[in-house]
Amino acid sequence: MNFTTKSRYAVNALADLEFLSDDNTPVALTEIAARQGIDLTYLEQLFRKLRIAGIVKSVRGRNGGYIYAEHPQKISIKTIMNAVEENLDATNCAGTSSCRAGQKCNSHKLWDDLNNVVDNFLSDISILDLVEKPKRPHILLKEIQS
Repeated sequence: MNFTTKSRYAVNALADLEFLSDDNTPVALTEIAARQGIDLTYLEQLFRKLRIAGIVKSVRGRNGGYIYAEHPQKISIKTIMNAVEENLDATNCAGTSSCRAGQKCNSHKLWDDLNNVVDNFLSDISILDLVEKPKRPHILLKEIQS
């Protein structure tokens, strides 16, 4: 399981979009790129994918930029990662159970269960959660131990 810069940059940029937007006022990607230290061309490519996925809308014109297509509380981190084509799979077989010579390996269930835990975890966190609760951990230690 490997997180690439695509999902990290997309999540951070969308959190910044929420932070910078004021009553649905479009935010220019140049502003987000400068704040996040992300190459503008790369950010434009990510936002194109986010727009196609229906996460953001582009607004043209002098005061144009990007706004959310729906409320940020409804946009999960998992949705963002899917939009930028982030593949989070801990199995060696992409979940097909053909890990070793067409057979399921001994540890397949472990890695498949890990996939489910990570998927559920990322599905429960929204962009708004990142902006509103920056000091609170997303998962409590006692939740991990349960």
